[in-house]
Amino acid sequence: MPNHLLEIDDLSASEISEIIRLSNVENPPQVLRNKGAALLFEKPSNRTRNSMEMAIIQLGGHPITIRPDEVGIGERESAEDVAITISCFHALIGARV
Repeated sequence: MPNHLLEIDDLSASEISEIIRLSNVENPPQVLRNKGAALLFEKPSNRTRNSMEMAIIQLGGHPITIRPDEVGIGERESAEDVAITISCFHALIGARV
């Protein structure tokens, strides 16, 4: 079953420590090798977008940024339908909402 991280408060202190430990490895594991990662941003975001894209690349993945007007959440399709469709093509969905 996949883990869903919605906010930092969802993590225990030991889980946060493990994330920090893993972030300091010289050669990060290629857990996203040849996998797509969809990134959805409600508003333009320079630092968040760049850091997320680079993290995905360092893990071997291929980031694809999706603009809200491209998917029309709540207008053309429900959030659930958008998530189901995107998940058919990507290993993960990252969103800043």
